Amino acid sequence: YFYLSPALFLLFTDMNIYWIHRWLHWGPAYKYLHKAHHDFREVTPFSALAFHPLDGWFQGVSYHLFVFCFPFHSRMYLCSIFIVTLWTINIHDRLSMGFPLVNCARHHDVHHRTFRGNYGQYLTLWDRMCST
Repeated sequence: YFYLSPALFLLFTDMNIYWIHRWLHWGPAYKYLHKAHHDFREVTPFSALAFHPLDGWFQGVSYHLFVFCFPFHSRMYLCSIFIVTLWTINIHDRLSMGFPLVNCARHHDVHHRTFRGNYGQYLTLWDRMCST
């Protein structure tokens, strides 16, 4: 289970962030919470961490909720949070890896330019399943 837990963490948080991020693109939530992040039309590592505090809280709650729902070793949790931060910067750095189903900078750049789709954190799975 120790080695499986990071994959569960990834799937659980990606699903939750997809729905939270999609909600953040709805009317008032976008206007008051998420628009500050999208003021950066060009994605950069700096834009990765530029957001309203409540936007950050809503998108970050999934990481902390996971440990209340599933057993997760404390060191694995800290390592996962560190990797999440690096990944967030990565999808804003304009370098795309191009792996199938993996959210990359190219996908997220389109998200910043069109304000639609690409709501997941790590994968494009939920966007594909929900036709966004």
